[in-house]
Parts: sequence; structure tokens; C-alpha cells
Amino acid sequence: MKSIAINGRFLSQAVTGVQRYARELLLELDQLLVSSPASAGPVEVLAPLNAGDDPPYKSLRIRKVGRLTGQLWEQADLPRFSRGKLLFTPCGGAPILHACNVVTIPDAAVFATPLAYSRTYGTWYRTLNKYLGRSARRIITVSEFSRSELIKYCGISPQRLSVTQEGCDHMDRIDPDRSVLDQYGLTHSSYVLAVSSANPNKNFHGVVEAMRVLRDYPIRFVIAGNTNASVFGASGGMPASVIRVGHVSDAQLRALYESAGCFVFPSFYEGFGLPPLEAMVCGSPVIAANIGALRETCADAVLYCDPGNPASISASIFEIMNNGDLRSHLLERAHVHTQKFRWKDVAAETWAILQEVAADC
Repeated sequence: MKSIAINGRFLSQAVTGVQRYARELLLELDQLLVSSPASAGPVEVLAPLNAGDDPPYKSLRIRKVGRLTGQLWEQADLPRFSRGKLLFTPCGGAPILHACNVVTIPDAAVFATPLAYSRTYGTWYRTLNKYLGRSARRIITVSEFSRSELIKYCGISPQRLSVTQEGCDHMDRIDPDRSVLDQYGLTHSSYVLAVSSANPNKNFHGVVEAMRVLRDYPIRFVIAGNTNASVFGASGGMPASVIRVGHVSDAQLRALYESAGCFVFPSFYEGFGLPPLEAMVCGSPVIAANIGALRETCADAVLYCDPGNPASISASIFEIMNNGDLRSHLLERAHVHTQKFRWKDVAAETWAILQEVAADC
């Protein structure tokens, strides 16, 4: 059986959805290996020199290697130091010069929505994912929807494509920082929360237009995360009811989730959709786009809207903010539903895949 190395480039990157997946997965994988040391030899996490502080692993060993950074490190330095090992890449791109890869590809967005990405980024990842679809020993993805999309766009054999979903119980470990509520004068259930992004797939334009429809109602909107000024300009300016809090810490985001009247997530395309589950864990009713991956992830625990119709988004917001029975019903379903998504289970399923491939690589 080959020894196993893990691509730790994500430790040098800001935490977005894919980095969250990698970080939480490896924390639980580390705990699994501590409790079952006989199931593996030493497992290394290979990281570039510009990686941040080391996570508090007890079994996984972090080794910073090479001289390069970014994709150059991943494609040139990483294959040298992982030679002869099974290499697991939990996010990003596996090195094409490595002979034995397992890689997580969370979605097929670069194929399905190419205009949401720069030409350089889209061309590189479409080429790389197609290559890995043919060459990697196993591809892991996070939903049945993404599995079907990757089969369609990359021609990956279904037998080499596994689904492990994601977890949401990391929110239980975060203590809320309520200073952000005091800073902006936010009280419980008095506002709608949205998380913004420059990626057009997140449909922040639809959120802004829904705000404009509701501008005469006593509803406040809190926007967390990076904002794209062009969206606001194209929408005729920002309604006075909008509060932009910018980038927030995990602890501040937890506080915003907990006190929100609802969380709105009207994406056009997702591979899984973690933020709605995070909001559910924190006790916020959720409005989500009626699209394939979110129907799979959220099931009957959210209120769905048409992401292409701002009137549908605004009507859903108005309904959930003014219907206490609906809110209670959704929160009851959410409490049950989120129990199905545990990082411990994701780690166990992933480790089983890695052991199977390592034995045959």
C-alpha cells in the first residue's frame, strides 16, 4: 500500500467554500487517525512556504516544501515531494505530473457557467479538470448533482466518481461575536442577511433588486462579505435599508446568522451550498434558490425562490419575515435536517476511499 500525502496549498489561501471544506475535512481526518493509528502510516500534508499558521493537528504532519507559490508550486514543486505516494487534493488542482491522484472537484461551474470566470481561470480549470477526469485514480465530489454534471462535462467514468457531501457542524464549535450586532444596531429578527460575492453565480444582483422592491417596507438588509460596486451602480444605487458590514470573522458571521430574521441565498449555480446549512445550524430560517444542488442539500428545510425573478425573491423574504408559523416550521425541519451533515462522516468516507486507492495505486 502506498503512503498518503495531502495537497496543503489551501493553507496558503483565504477561506472560502472550498478551503472551508478542506480545513474541516482534515481536522476530522486528523481525529480519525488519532483514534485509529493502526489504519495508516504517517500521513503528510505538503504545503508551500507561504502557508499560514499550522492547524492543531495531532496525527497529520505538516511539511512546508519547495520554493514556489500558487499554481506553480502545485504543478512543479508538489509532484517532486509527493513522488511515490498517493496524493489527495481536497481543493484546487492536482499536479498533472503526479501519477497517483485522488482529487475533490466540488462542481462543474467552469463548464456550466463559463462567463462567471476570467478567460484564463476558466480555460485552465476546464483543461485541468478534463485531464484529471481521465487520469486521476478517483474523483470525489460533494453532491449527486455535481456528480452528474462532472460526468456530463468531463466524461468521467461513474465508477471513478464518489460523492461524500459536506458537513455543517463546524458552526457548533464557533462562539458568536455579538459586537458586530452592537456596532450596527442590529436586534434579533430585525434584518435579512445575505452573503455577497463578486462571482455572478451568487446572484447578488438579484438580492439588490429584491431589496429595491421591498425598500418601502420596514425590513433591513445586512450584506456580509466582499461587495461589487458595479452591481450597486447598475441597480440604481443602494436602498437606505441596506447595511454593508464587509468581511466578517467566523464568530461575527455566527452572530449575524443567529439574529437574522432570515438568510437569503439565491444562487444561480452551486455544487453543494454550504451557507444555507450554516444558517440553519445557527437558527436562521433560509430562503434558497430553486436549483438542483440546493434542492438536494436543503431538502424541505427551506423556502425556495426563483433566483432569476427578483419579485420571487422579495415575495419569499416578505413571507418569511411576516409569518411566524412558517418560520417555526422551517426551523423545526432545519434542526432535524442538519444532523445529517457531519464532518466526522465525511472524513470517514474520504479515508475509506483513500485507503482503497492506496492499496491499488
